[in-house]
Amino acid sequence: MKGFCWHVHHDILLEYCFDYDERAEYIRKGKSKEEQELRLHLFQPVKGDLSAEVIETGQAYNKARRAYYKARQTYTKALNNSMPAIEELHKIECPDCPWDGKTIFPVR
Repeated sequence: MKGFCWHVHHDILLEYCFDYDERAEYIRKGKSKEEQELRLHLFQPVKGDLSAEVIETGQAYNKARRAYYKARQTYTKALNNSMPAIEELHKIECPDCPWDGKTIFPVR
């Protein structure tokens, strides 16, 4: 089931959920035992009518979100493919940088 649901996430009242069963399973496996009962109780499909504005903008938001994730994957792939050259350029342009591949604050 997909559609607008209450409390897909703990800090957002109303969201579009792409897969209700998948989200419920994630709550059961990925959230703390103390939170699971309340999360699963409150996480439910919207039964009443939402305004056309909410539905239309929600659909536009989800379309943009899918495009964002696709672009992010493509960008990440391009970065990974070019990383040796990027790292060499970085060494030239930031010669005193403590970057260790993950942070500018490496553990010492």
